[in-house]
Amino acid sequence: MYIKLISQVTVSISLIFLTAGCGGGADQVFEQARLENPCKLPVADGRGDVSIGGWPRINQRMRATGTVTSQVIMVDFPDAPAKITPQQAFENIKGTTAAFNEMSYGKFNYLMEPTYKWYRMSKNATEYDPLGPTFEKHRAYLEEALKLADPDVDFSKSESFIVLTDPNNVPFVAGPAFSATDLPITLDNTDFYNGTGSAADLATWGFIWANHELTHTLGLVDLYASESKDTTNYYDILRFTGQFSYMGDITPDSFAPGLFAFERWNLGWLEDDQIICTTENEITQLITPLAEIGGIKAVIVPITSTKVVVVESRRPIGIDRNLKKSGALVYVVDSAVQSGLGPIQVYPVDTKNDPQFTQAPRAVGENIEIEGLNIKVINSTITGDTVTISKKK
Repeated sequence: MYIKLISQVTVSISLIFLTAGCGGGADQVFEQARLENPCKLPVADGRGDVSIGGWPRINQRMRATGTVTSQVIMVDFPDAPAKITPQQAFENIKGTTAAFNEMSYGKFNYLMEPTYKWYRMSKNATEYDPLGPTFEKHRAYLEEALKLADPDVDFSKSESFIVLTDPNNVPFVAGPAFSATDLPITLDNTDFYNGTGSAADLATWGFIWANHELTHTLGLVDLYASESKDTTNYYDILRFTGQFSYMGDITPDSFAPGLFAFERWNLGWLEDDQIICTTENEITQLITPLAEIGGIKAVIVPITSTKVVVVESRRPIGIDRNLKKSGALVYVVDSAVQSGLGPIQVYPVDTKNDPQFTQAPRAVGENIEIEGLNIKVINSTITGDTVTISKKK
């Protein structure tokens, strides 16, 4: 395999609850990859469970290619019995597999196997706290739910799980991902480091909720702001990426929930030879639409050891069909910035007049200056956006 690294040569390459870190051999492999491609950012945010960087990804995260089998278990509570059928509950997430298939260009098949039965938890729902402050409480809730189903389910050939509740009759506000780095849940001699459980937010977000939480178990971070600076402005939590990427805006009316090119590259859904990593003083390159299979999907310029500028091409296709403006999307990725604090920032930023970043993609003749670079779109057709990236003198 060859990577398109633009400097002087083209080189070959051989290559959400925090509990513990990772390192050792993975660090050595990453250092080699980094030497060959400075656009491959390290895990540098200090968390250890999820990151916007990492080649290879964090060891315990879920496999991102091929078929991953997930057991879907449904539970209710003495004080909150389910009011819908198990089949109706599963309907809420049926679109998850198709969304992953689209994001990965067919490389990732998340195969859900539902057990159509409500399992009754031992305590009232109000006594559980899956969104609470400790990993242990979250783990205990999910473990009890899965063990209730163990007599009926063979977990030995699965790598993931989803615990579903009736979203219209449960007191849990949100259902977080289970992304362990140690203390997995063990069933049928199989260790589960990755999974999630639903809550009332499933009724609002629909199947994209599952894609968001499960993508945490693939290793990616939250792109929305974890804290609002302006409580009077709903869109303030979207001040980093607007409605781009379902790791930012999870709402079903998001106009561009497709993952960023950098996210897809990190998961192995884009090949190295689809990424132009350049340190040239100037480069002109056609970037093909991100939603389409094949072609160059991003031009990336390394800025520091943890920061890059990325340019990709967006079109109203597939999951991004409601995109307001086509064009070249420009953003900065910094793997030293933690989840929820802005590890990706889309430009230009105009949160007062364009809080959803609807006008962020650059059209022909439009340019942006950022991180010492001038990025200008010189042509745009059905085949993609041609951009010139030059270092400011």
